[in-house]
Amino acid sequence: MQLGVGLPSFSSESHALPPHRFEGYVQMAEEFGFAGAWLIEHLTESPTYASSLLDPLSTLSYVAGATDSLPIGTSVLLLPLRDPVLVAKRAATIQHLAGRRLTLGLGTGYVEAEFDAVGVPMEERSARYLEGIELLHRLFHEEVVTFDGKFYAVEEFRLEPSLGRPPRILAGGGGHDTDEGRRIYRSVKSRLDYADGWIAAPGPMDAVRGDWASFADYLESTGRDPEAAEKVALQYLHLVPGEDGAVARQQRNAYREMVGPARSAEYAMENWLSGTVDEVREHLAAYEREGFDEVILYPVTPDPAAAERQLRRYRDLLLPAFG
Repeated sequence: MQLGVGLPSFSSESHALPPHRFEGYVQMAEEFGFAGAWLIEHLTESPTYASSLLDPLSTLSYVAGATDSLPIGTSVLLLPLRDPVLVAKRAATIQHLAGRRLTLGLGTGYVEAEFDAVGVPMEERSARYLEGIELLHRLFHEEVVTFDGKFYAVEEFRLEPSLGRPPRILAGGGGHDTDEGRRIYRSVKSRLDYADGWIAAPGPMDAVRGDWASFADYLESTGRDPEAAEKVALQYLHLVPGEDGAVARQQRNAYREMVGPARSAEYAMENWLSGTVDEVREHLAAYEREGFDEVILYPVTPDPAAAERQLRRYRDLLLPAFG
């Protein structure tokens, strides 16, 4: 299993890395040997994060220009907010100009203000996601596409630039807890029909394990080998060397600064990576045992020096065991 790194692309006034520090950060990530540089997306400041974020595809273009060969991806891009034809065009262009494969991790979105801002009814998000990911897949894999859906339609459309190897698609989404146990809607499972694999959201390992078991059963039912699907996990981490008490206190303070009003530091401690260095290594080893190909580690600090310090800690304390 490899480790990727999330890029702290905070865009609000109080949480923003200056462009030159951001460039230095991505160059450090490449120099240190991380498996990829990834960007999460929010169009507006959400109730669950204390910052808005830069546009992911525009920022990945910048990252590609500042590095030589560092793999790049979104973790995740909110597909229902966009026309999938334009997403395909921008993705193909970035991959062509960057000379490296782009990964599109795709999410549904959950902040109503973001849907209001682009005039998309939030109740259509799941249907738009499923239709959009199907169209994206066909645009990447077919020479000429005719598609007539409820939300999107093209006739004899040819995506340019043409690519010998299309961008990779990872479908985001998972289950939710009910009185009868954890449940994943079939509409969420069927996203994997048009994806190369799954990108898992942060959460307890029991939930991640259960979600993948449901996805694997679905893939088998459709004649696909679950072992052939790629699996990437997103996680947040404020890594602190030291003893239990000091570690927990520093992590809780860091997470409190980054969560929005809808979440608490305790929620972050339960769902994000936490604990001593040894405990974090064991959490990552659990992902490895579950067959994940990569875990993306996102720093949660808006301070440039602290973000770089976190990157060095990831390199020194985690990369030797995973990479």
